[in-house]
Amino acid sequence: MVHTGSCGDRLHNLLVGYLPILTWMSKYKRSDLLYDAVSGITVALTLMPQSIAYASLAGLDPLFGLYAACFGSVMYIIFGSVRQITIGPASVVALLTFNYVNPALPTTAVILCFVSGIVELICGLCRLGTSRFVVEFVSMPVTGGFTSAAAIIMASSQLRGLFGISYDAKNCMEMWIKLVEHIEHFRLADTAMGLLCIFVLIGLKSLKSIKVNAKGVKAKSYSAILFLLTTGSNVLVVIVSSIIAYFSIRQGQSPLVLTGTIASGIPQFRLPFSDYEDEDEKFTFFEGLARLWPGAIVVPLVSILSTVSVAKAFSGGKVVDASQEMIALGFCNIFSSFMGSMPVAGSMTRSALNHTTGVRTTFSSIFTTILGMLSLLFLTPFLYYIPKSSLSAVLICAVTSMFRYDMIISLWKTNRRDLIPFTTSFVSCLIFDVELGLLFGICVDLLCVLYRSARPSISIEKETNSGYVKWVVRPSSGLLFPAVDFMRQRIIAEMSSSERPNKPNLIIVDCVHFDKTDFTAAQGIKSLINELKSESCQLELMNAKECVAAILEATLNVKILSMVPLQDSIKKFNFIQPDLNGVESMTLHEIKMKNVCEHKA
Repeated sequence: MVHTGSCGDRLHNLLVGYLPILTWMSKYKRSDLLYDAVSGITVALTLMPQSIAYASLAGLDPLFGLYAACFGSVMYIIFGSVRQITIGPASVVALLTFNYVNPALPTTAVILCFVSGIVELICGLCRLGTSRFVVEFVSMPVTGGFTSAAAIIMASSQLRGLFGISYDAKNCMEMWIKLVEHIEHFRLADTAMGLLCIFVLIGLKSLKSIKVNAKGVKAKSYSAILFLLTTGSNVLVVIVSSIIAYFSIRQGQSPLVLTGTIASGIPQFRLPFSDYEDEDEKFTFFEGLARLWPGAIVVPLVSILSTVSVAKAFSGGKVVDASQEMIALGFCNIFSSFMGSMPVAGSMTRSALNHTTGVRTTFSSIFTTILGMLSLLFLTPFLYYIPKSSLSAVLICAVTSMFRYDMIISLWKTNRRDLIPFTTSFVSCLIFDVELGLLFGICVDLLCVLYRSARPSISIEKETNSGYVKWVVRPSSGLLFPAVDFMRQRIIAEMSSSERPNKPNLIIVDCVHFDKTDFTAAQGIKSLINELKSESCQLELMNAKECVAAILEATLNVKILSMVPLQDSIKKFNFIQPDLNGVESMTLHEIKMKNVCEHKA
């Protein structure tokens, strides 16, 4: 019976680990339903106009964004572990989709969505989040440079919609060149509408800083009005601009560029392995997949990084199961691909909105889905009149918060060396494609890490006692082969610059900061010992950790001084003659035996 119970407990823990819905479903209350409904509807009001704008950013029909908004977060209800996260179309993922999906073959975005889900699911099942192989591989400066460049690229891509002109461009440099070439064809009505929407959005967002001085019912009423105006600013701008566009139509012509006809109705459930047809070109699933390389790897990895970072931001200090978030994101992309969606990921702005409205569980996503489906059924005729310039304004205002000027200031004040990977990632993304910029930033960041480990700060304390010179060398980091070579060069250079009476008879290397070493480093120390012997100088290692001391003793066949306070060791060395007779040196085995004897005594 005990064995059966333990198996049942293991099975329950396994199910809860992979199905977080089991942790809250049995405790769900009516009050939770109310909070989740408010959060889900509020997010939907922001998500609907954003989804159309992100589809436009990806160079796709608005339906791809609307399908992603409706069905992207359904599976997160079951598999998601962070209640604040909302899954749907995201800015960076839309930008990457634009880079890899051919506008002439828009349904390849569905294939990209499905394959992204498969890659994310495999990463989660392989527990890559637990091993931190994927999640912790990109540093914050690299991510900051990448997102800042992505914000500029996305805002640049929307300038053509803002000014009512049309051109094709892929990277940021080409966008600005084409804008300058076509700016003389700008449309006054679209430009005025877009700029007006931007000013209104900025004004509505600034209402958050207003403090209500009233008390009682008035305070609650004013706070509710301010909350609705700030959270529903996107919807308000889109609705008002659509009304203006509707009444500005004369003889079937509008002075504004409109979104156009959007098909209504719920999409049919379709497996992604069937054949596809775009503009009289038929292709199979694998033919479409071949045209998406390397986006089939880049898009899911970037989606994982962004979603897990959002999960960590709202974890409340708790440990985030990154592998489970990968599994949840994978199922979200797989299911939404069955409904004809573009790739989806976690959104920081919508998750923050979800958190602000007091969401209780991941069940809030069902209300976002219901409202999105109702929009597809009944509101698509009204979406025809949305001006593209207003959608561009919504997207430009949404991505401005992604520019990490705060990180630049912080890095300048704390560690300016980290500005190197930040700047590399930022500039490379603007000049080349975003995935190449991210790769360059990671490579430069790794080189900076290697450089720091190979060039530790080294302090040298010099003591002279009755003509006997002793140096104490203290490196600040690990004893790996690049650092040992740097330490050797530093010691030899210091000795070369010293006059004969000031040259050391003994050099003590304090190994207290060494947590690891390797064979090449040990050989480097051996070369240093032989080099110092030719200068009538002896090298001693002390305060080495057990694992380091074992390797050094085995490789160099030398004795490592015991772990004693450094000042006591210096006092002991004050009575040592150059031949070091009488030094109380013990091997690691001797130290252990001495401790055992003292304990028995």
